[in-house]
Amino acid sequence: MSIATFSLYFKTKPVVLIDVRHITPDEIAGRNLSDVKNITVWDGGRKTSLSDLFDINGPEKAPVNPEQIVVVFETGSSKLCFVGYRMSNGKIIVKGDAGHLVGYKMKGGSIVVEGNARDYVGAKMKNGSIEIRGNVGHRLGGKLLGEKPGKGMKGGTIIVHGNAGSDVGFGMEKGLIIVEGNTGNLTGSDIMGGTIIVKGNSGLYPGVGMTGGRVIIGGRVEAIPPSFYADSIVPSISIRGIKFDKPFMLFLGDVTAGGRGLLYLSYEDNKEQLDYYRLLIEDGADI
Repeated sequence: MSIATFSLYFKTKPVVLIDVRHITPDEIAGRNLSDVKNITVWDGGRKTSLSDLFDINGPEKAPVNPEQIVVVFETGSSKLCFVGYRMSNGKIIVKGDAGHLVGYKMKGGSIVVEGNARDYVGAKMKNGSIEIRGNVGHRLGGKLLGEKPGKGMKGGTIIVHGNAGSDVGFGMEKGLIIVEGNTGNLTGSDIMGGTIIVKGNSGLYPGVGMTGGRVIIGGRVEAIPPSFYADSIVPSISIRGIKFDKPFMLFLGDVTAGGRGLLYLSYEDNKEQLDYYRLLIEDGADI
């Protein structure tokens, strides 16, 4: 299968948010290069054409099948928003930073950001894969403010090689989120399903409000939600090809939401907080 690559270079450094939601393999498929250059983008509140902001290199006609199309933003920017909006196939690469809402409502395909990204990466995505090689902002794989639990990520995979902000997976229903660094407060808040794996440390109250799914914190947490029951200590964890060869304490909750979610916390990294629960488990107490 031959691959058609469309390379985009900023003509000038952006100073306002740039909305590139229509620059996806789905939108480009079957179009002539001249038509691609005329696709609408928003430069702040100003409607303009892609070629007004970018120099574009690519074949004279795009394949009809979006799976054969790769879009490369050769110059990234934290102003570059809605990268991969609703895309269903193909691939997008950002060689640098990206802005808010990368992969928002994504249905398939893959996105790679070689730098950092801002808030709401993978929000409400249904399928596909997103890889962020730097750090991300808040509400990774989450829902929007005011929406009910379950309105967040519904499928697919997000991998962040750096750190993430607060509310990772906020309200997610399905899917897999892996953060190789640290996360902020409320990791896994209001989740109904899916798996969140944090290899580093996390902030306050991971899993608060969760009713299903799994949250695994491989490092320290600042505080454990008080509305969880300590269930047991497991000697190691192996989930989705990721293995932690050390003990974890398993908590069930959030009971205030009637939940049966699974919260795994590294025992040795949180020994001062977890020793109390360990004694209660060993004594057979009703925690």
